[in-house]
Amino acid sequence: MPNEDHSPILEVSGLKTWFPIHRGPFGRVKGHVRAVDDVDLLVRRGRTLALVGESGSGKTTVGRTILRLIPATAGQVTFEGQDVFRIGRGKLKRMRRQMQIIFQDPVSSLNPRMTVGDIIAEPLVVHRIVPRRLRQERVESLLHRVGLSPAYINRYPHEFSGGQRQRIGIARALASEPKFIICDEPVSALDVSIQAQILNLLKDLQRDLGLSYLFIAHNLAVVEHFADEVAVMYLGRIVERAPVDKLYSTPLHPYTQSLLASVPRPDPVNRHDSARLPGEVPSPVNPPGGCPFHPRCPLTRKLAQELPPNQTLPIASEGENVLVVRRCTEEIPRLAAAPTDDEHLHACLMRQVGGADLEREESPPLDHGLDEGRWV
Repeated sequence: MPNEDHSPILEVSGLKTWFPIHRGPFGRVKGHVRAVDDVDLLVRRGRTLALVGESGSGKTTVGRTILRLIPATAGQVTFEGQDVFRIGRGKLKRMRRQMQIIFQDPVSSLNPRMTVGDIIAEPLVVHRIVPRRLRQERVESLLHRVGLSPAYINRYPHEFSGGQRQRIGIARALASEPKFIICDEPVSALDVSIQAQILNLLKDLQRDLGLSYLFIAHNLAVVEHFADEVAVMYLGRIVERAPVDKLYSTPLHPYTQSLLASVPRPDPVNRHDSARLPGEVPSPVNPPGGCPFHPRCPLTRKLAQELPPNQTLPIASEGENVLVVRRCTEEIPRLAAAPTDDEHLHACLMRQVGGADLEREESPPLDHGLDEGRWV
């Protein structure tokens, strides 16, 4: 049983990943897609940090930048005290043995021309983990650990179901004996019943091996019962970060509140009407100034009705002008602790200056068919 050390294993500070836009006959850079824009994260040993947000918010780019699969524009990533972006190729190879990834698509992430045995053995060969004579025994052991028969060792990926392919991907990630795994929406392409099995497997592996996870997801119902901490991402930025129970019971950022209000409740008695957020997510090529959420934020619109004209500003939204707080259009909010809880961080200027809470209906916890913290 791993010890109870929950010190930080991975720290991300000021991470930016911008993709240049080339135009014209000479390929001149005309702008940038700001996929990740000044992100701070912290993953603790033996714990799970979930990174949630809508499609296109930059979650996957964060994960791949951490592993140096995508070059960072700025910022720092520290893994066990080492700067991931500054180490040389040799040290990076050794570090990657400790940092692995489980991809979203279990079909495209497996080489169709390789047998299952060769796929799982590849990290063993690259990192020279076991002698050749012991390689097959190790692969069979990994297959057994993820719930697959060792007899599958000579089969090809197309012979398996989606859930079985994802188990193969997990076995491949485990082969190098990592300490930290990025789970990039590992269950989003699977049926609900299979999702439960994969999530239970990941939980069991974490308990037995002391693994740390960065769990990327858009399904808030999954995250609530899987993660220890949650970071909410919007338009390339972290807008709220907190322990999972605090974020779900008392969300502080208006975007987080809107996300949670959109989660379906399987209870016809306690039905709720979630207000639709106005407008669309702005383009990361030309994000709005100030708070990136201000064009859609119901809180800034509500507070603007109570402020003098010199503190408000009209903006265009869905064909009409609406008033917002001027400060929200001019100042980029930074993550800051809530007044009574230094573990609960949020990036809302109006909350940080004591703005009034949004009116929202209190509701009972969601029931997703769970028993004692396990998916069934």
